[in-house]
Amino acid sequence: MRGAGARPSSAAWRAAAAIVLSFAAGALPAQEPPEPAVFPAHDLDEVRVTATVLPTAAIEASQNVTVLRREDLEAWRGRSLAEVLAGQAGLMVDRSARGGGYGALYLRGADPSHVVVLVDHVRQNDPLSSRGSAVDLNTLALEEIERIEIVRGNASVAHAEAVAGLVHVFTRRPAEGASAGIAAGGDGLRAVRAGLSGQGWRIAASDREDGDGRRGFQGVRAFDAGWARELGQALSLRAAFRYGDSRGRGFPDDSGGPRHAVLRELDARSATTRQFSLMGEFRPAAGTVEAQWATFSRRGEDSSPGVAGGLRDPAGLPALAARTDYRRDELQATWRLPLGAGGGLGAGVLHQRERGRYDGRIDFGFFQLPTAFAMQRRTDAAFAELRWRHGPWTAQGGLRHERRHDAGAGTGSATHPMLSLQRRAGADGAHWGASFSRSSKPPSFYALGHPLVGNPGLRPERAEQRELYYANADDAAWPSRLTLFAARYRDLVDFDGGPPPRLVNRARIEAEGLEWRTRHHFDNDWRLSLDGAWMRVRDPLDGIRLRHRPRLQAGAELAVPLDGRHELSLWLHHLGRRFDSSIPTGDRWLEPATTLDLALRRHWGRAIVLLALDNATDARDEEVIGLEAPGRRLRLSLQWDM
Repeated sequence: MRGAGARPSSAAWRAAAAIVLSFAAGALPAQEPPEPAVFPAHDLDEVRVTATVLPTAAIEASQNVTVLRREDLEAWRGRSLAEVLAGQAGLMVDRSARGGGYGALYLRGADPSHVVVLVDHVRQNDPLSSRGSAVDLNTLALEEIERIEIVRGNASVAHAEAVAGLVHVFTRRPAEGASAGIAAGGDGLRAVRAGLSGQGWRIAASDREDGDGRRGFQGVRAFDAGWARELGQALSLRAAFRYGDSRGRGFPDDSGGPRHAVLRELDARSATTRQFSLMGEFRPAAGTVEAQWATFSRRGEDSSPGVAGGLRDPAGLPALAARTDYRRDELQATWRLPLGAGGGLGAGVLHQRERGRYDGRIDFGFFQLPTAFAMQRRTDAAFAELRWRHGPWTAQGGLRHERRHDAGAGTGSATHPMLSLQRRAGADGAHWGASFSRSSKPPSFYALGHPLVGNPGLRPERAEQRELYYANADDAAWPSRLTLFAARYRDLVDFDGGPPPRLVNRARIEAEGLEWRTRHHFDNDWRLSLDGAWMRVRDPLDGIRLRHRPRLQAGAELAVPLDGRHELSLWLHHLGRRFDSSIPTGDRWLEPATTLDLALRRHWGRAIVLLALDNATDARDEEVIGLEAPGRRLRLSLQWDM
């Protein structure tokens, strides 16, 4: 198994975390017990987000942006990133970590490959994936996360390939000292984290396991390190390193899960990722210049027993195994210049090189078919954004032009325009806005190079997004935002049975919907947040029903401070009816599901103890056909800052 020899055991990782923590505890002087902590209010809109080239506060962005900060994530400690994102309206994740499946994110009707996932400014998408570069969210643990930015809608001027949206994960940046956390719960949940930081440096390690091993299992380990230094008044440097290790087991896709699968052997997946980035910020007399060099690599190994024939497909799916090795190196420079009150200009260039190798085989029983290929891609891009403000009006436009060369598949280019217009409606702070954008995503390495179904003649997938929103003032009694959107996805890669079987550009998706959110801070310090999304998705060409696109999602969160040390949180989440399909059962609609989660937090000095009850009503819906969603679970977590 490639890379397996270097993978440390769980015991080794926990020992490393313990060493980090014990060293920190010995190095720190004794401290007086702190004053009782007060739970902070949820003021998210002051955080500046990376949805565009120009820095923008979430409340000012033309896109619908959600920011989850550390205090918002505290009650989720011990749960996976996929579970946190699935609790946000408009985001659909098909498989949970407990089920051991591939946690793919569906956003605004698009395929998971149209969502870019970043960790500390480094893209995680892997074009060798058979899912078209989609990211498995179950391989990212929540223990190490400080903040999450969710951008619904196009963000491809700043981040190529983000044609449907963007999720940016920031790892924790503790203050000087040490921190530690442990969590345990039903269904085999256990997690541990430890971190140590000093003047301009930090290290952290985490280990998480979830699942009973019979229906599925997911294990994730990570190590993070960072360094930052100010070199005079005009220059600062930052460096970050991350190592991740994941392994998972679950029933194959389309197998019918534990309830219907004929073959009872589980899929097995493992991967190791490494990333390193060096960022410099130079502040001359005119504006700011930011440059980043980043490298990302992923080695993976997958094996599947296949799926026995059934109602939808009498032949089923053959067993397969594959090893992948992918690397991306990129260098980007951006210049930003303020223009008057709130205006600005940003421009930059990007040079990126990617290379990947896929070594697989398909077992048809009576013979094995090797499926090996290698791909290289070079991308050069230039981009610019301009923001202009005059009175109550704000106009912003952006343009990104890319030129791409795929070894063996030719050269192509693409231009991504974006335009938005916003207006403040009076002195009360209410505002409305409209935006339009076009973008494209190049075919994945798998789609271009796979010797059985690959097609080197594939064109880029294209998207067009339109949005109209209205929001009242952030300091209103009920600060709210309504967003209407329409998305059109064209030339999507689809499978053609042939002969010969191959991937082709033919699929289309059209999506329209309404997204809403509001919140209120009561006089007794209770805090209520409501959000939701209604969406209609269709295939205008063939009328094919699309999987994992619920029409309605809605949620409510109530935070109840009981005193200066205790806070009770309640989450209610509704997931509407959605279409699915499996080989043994054929097509089917999954019933709607409503879940209630409870969490009680208590401060003890510098420690926070969390007692949570996930799915308190034990709602028994299905994630996918034949696989029940996780049932009721008790979860205990301890976080400690020194």
